[in-house]
Amino acid sequence: MTKKGSITQRVLTKLDIPEEAALGGPRITISGGSRVLVEGHRGLLEYADDRIAAAGPGCRILIKGEGLGLVAMDRREMVVSGRLWAVELE
Repeated sequence: MTKKGSITQRVLTKLDIPEEAALGGPRITISGGSRVLVEGHRGLLEYADDRIAAAGPGCRILIKGEGLGLVAMDRREMVVSGRLWAVELE
C-alpha cells in the first residue's frame, strides 16, 4: 500500500486549507470576467491598458485584457478591473 501525497498536502486537505495559502503562493480570484483579486504578489512589473504583470513567489502573474486598471493595491494584494481575456502564471 502506498501513501497518496505528502504529509503536508494531506494535512492541508484535512484542514481544508488551500495549498497556496499555506505555502506562500499567489491566490487569484476572478469575479465575473471583469475583476481579479491577486493576493500574495511581490510587486508590479508591467502596467498597460491591455496587460498587467506582477511578481509572484517563484512566478510571474500576467493579466491580459482590455481597459485594465488597478482599482486598489498594497504590498500583498491588488485588484484589477477591466475586460479580462486571460490570467497566466509564467
